[in-house]
Amino acid sequence: MSEPAIAELSLIIDTDAGVDDALALMMALAHPRARVLAITTVHGNVAVDQVVRNVALVLEQMGREEIPIFPGAARPLVAPPLEGGSTAIMGEDGLGGATQAYPAPRLAAASEPAALALVRLARAHPGRFTLVALGPLTNLALALRLDPGFPARVARLVVMGGAVEARGNTSPVAEFNILADPEAAAVVFEAGFPQVWLLPWETTLAYPLAWETYTSWGRRDTPGARLLTRIGDHTAQVLQDRFHTPGYLLPDPLAMAVALDPDGVRDAPHVALRVETQGHWGRGLTAVDWQGHSGLSPNVHVVRDLDPDRAFQWLGRAVEDVHEEA
Repeated sequence: MSEPAIAELSLIIDTDAGVDDALALMMALAHPRARVLAITTVHGNVAVDQVVRNVALVLEQMGREEIPIFPGAARPLVAPPLEGGSTAIMGEDGLGGATQAYPAPRLAAASEPAALALVRLARAHPGRFTLVALGPLTNLALALRLDPGFPARVARLVVMGGAVEARGNTSPVAEFNILADPEAAAVVFEAGFPQVWLLPWETTLAYPLAWETYTSWGRRDTPGARLLTRIGDHTAQVLQDRFHTPGYLLPDPLAMAVALDPDGVRDAPHVALRVETQGHWGRGLTAVDWQGHSGLSPNVHVVRDLDPDRAFQWLGRAVEDVHEEA
């Protein structure tokens, strides 16, 4: 189910930069083999201008100001944006108020739009990078419209999204990233990317980070630990008080672990998956043909099982390895 390790792993990360996105970015930036070529931003948890600021904050605190940020889609392809984003859980800035604890970022986004940057970078690095999508898939859908050959240039696409058992976190059947732009998700999953790996919401529920681990990491006297707690504490409190979760639910770090360490995946069946774009109750559903009823060819590896200790070690490393604050 996994791919052999390589000397260097080139990444392009597409993100809506909420709390778990930021922790996933920390993982990639601290990983010894990962080379982040660019970060593209998209609507979702917060407005895209705030996403840019959040990404800039993480890059500066990680000492990685050389990585370019590209501003992406500010709204879905067709429908109005979801009301409220994720601010009730992640705070008004999407980072649990962390932007108030640090100086305003110096970094600014490039002028090139994200979809154009994705097309250009894919042509410059054909078949030599993994694309990690941590938010709604609008930028990827736009890149596909600009260049139908885009999928063939992406070695591996790792997506956090979907509720493959219809255990939705935003509607009864839909996960946030997919429901935020179902039309874009439908386009992406049907585009013919040669390798698509999906970390769905149900796998997130199966592998929470133990509260004891999160707390112990936060007690460390390192800049990374301070960044972790400033970003994560607000959401941690909401998850405990409102949802009574047994641990920290971290979908984007788990997806990043799939990208960084594919050998940590223990089960990922290759199945046919489509996104429902119609209907009142069914919109945004990721419909998985587990039994082959549709006759459609498999197009997605759905990550059902992974080694959580192996996955979360990369977040622990990020807490240790982050550079001193500016």
